[in-house]
This record gives sequence, C-alpha cells and structure tokens, in this order.
Amino acid sequence: MATLVEQTEMATLMDAAQMAKVLEVLGCTPDDVASSLQASGVRGVRNTVRFLNPIVRYVQERIRVGAHSLDLIQGDRLRLTMGNGRKVEAFIPEPVRLFLDAFHGGRYPELELPGDGL
Repeated sequence: MATLVEQTEMATLMDAAQMAKVLEVLGCTPDDVASSLQASGVRGVRNTVRFLNPIVRYVQERIRVGAHSLDLIQGDRLRLTMGNGRKVEAFIPEPVRLFLDAFHGGRYPELELPGDGL
C-alpha cells in the first residue's frame, strides 16, 4: 500500500502527464490547435497568461484535479498550482506555442472573446 507521500507524488505525476496529453492532442500545427479550440467552443483574450488565455481555458475544462490556478507565465510550460501550493508543470508542444504566438498577433480573431473578456 502506498504512503500518503507516495500517493501525492503519483497524483502529481499523473497531473503533469494529464496536462501534457491534453496539450498534445490539440494538434500538429497552429491551425490544428485553432480548429480544436474552435470545435470545443473555447475562446480567449490576446496577450494573457492566466484564466483568459485560450489554452489555459481549454486545459481547465479538461483536467480533473484540485487546481488553485493554471498559467503560462514562463512561456514554454503550463504551470498548475495546487491548493496546497505544490506546482506541476508541463512543457508546451511547439504547435501550441506557435498557435499562441499567432493568436497574440491577431491571426485567429474568431477565437477572441469580446473586449470585456466575458
């Protein structure tokens, strides 16, 4: 039987793997990522790295953990902060990074939320 510490570490690994998988299935190109987001009804606000970011919003809808927050502050990875302060990170696949660069530059206006972010 696993100890509480082992169970917590296993859950953290699962969370990182879960986040990485969610990011990977978005697509192989920036346009694939945009299509996946559009098909899921996910929109966001340009130049954001927290809850208004379309990738953060997409992942938040798909992972089932006690997350306190998700962010893309570091640029190359998605960071999940658990309620207990523990942090879990998953690297952002290149197609997702390229999508974000294009989105922030205005290439996918159909994925933008109205100016108030609601």
